[in-house]
Amino acid sequence: MLAFGALAGLVLRRTVTAMFVTVIGYGALVIALNTVRNDLWPTRTGTSAAGSGLRLPHGASDAGQGWLTSGGKRLPAGVCPDSASDCLAGKGITLRYLDYHPASHFWPLQLVETGILLVLAAAAVALAFRVLRRHHG
Repeated sequence: MLAFGALAGLVLRRTVTAMFVTVIGYGALVIALNTVRNDLWPTRTGTSAAGSGLRLPHGASDAGQGWLTSGGKRLPAGVCPDSASDCLAGKGITLRYLDYHPASHFWPLQLVETGILLVLAAAAVALAFRVLRRHHG
């Protein structure tokens, strides 16, 4: 965030405005990473019969759940309540699925996110030096 704050300060030349832009940028970055986090590393999928429970393995993080039809199509979890066998049969639902990241995915996900942040920070530093050279070159 230091690199983005320095870049904002160099571009805007107003301290409080640059601080505000940096905080807004940080918030947007956090929201973006939270949105794409589950797609940064392949998930594992567990299945069980429709109507039976499905639990996350110990230490795993939930990446999504829903229903599978007999043709393999994925439907969101809210399509049918668990106990509505008429709904399940009417839509051809045979299995419940659960996508998850096991505990062993923690460090690979952290490393991918770190790589993304390092690339963004390097880009911000390069732009800051370019702006600095232009203003004081």
